[in-house]
Amino acid sequence: MAITTARPFRAAALALTSVAAACALAIGGAGAAQAVGYQGEIRFAPGASSAVVDGAIVRGDADHYYLEARRGQVMTVSTWALEGNVNFSVSGPDGPTLVVADHSTDITLPRDGYYRVTVAPTRGNATYTLYVEIR
Repeated sequence: MAITTARPFRAAALALTSVAAACALAIGGAGAAQAVGYQGEIRFAPGASSAVVDGAIVRGDADHYYLEARRGQVMTVSTWALEGNVNFSVSGPDGPTLVVADHSTDITLPRDGYYRVTVAPTRGNATYTLYVEIR
């Protein structure tokens, strides 16, 4: 009896381990979408062409900011983190990632539409400031 009971248990444990490993690979694999910490739209004050956002994010999450811009404009994105541990990416209206950086970058925008700036910690939790300018 013990052998008969152990084999189904062992098979079930192996199956669960395989499923857990596949999930871990899917979640942490290259190019995998990160969990969402915050989602919101960046809006510039009347007459302004830039905005500053302060945020805090926990390990494993990513904050997503959206803003509308036009083809040919230049977007400047900068981040600063108290812990020195954030990076960001900018994705275009049709989805592809245009740039991944850890401090600052300028991007000439390829088309009209909504762009997404994603901020994520590189290790641990992070308290950050995000600066976005469109010109």
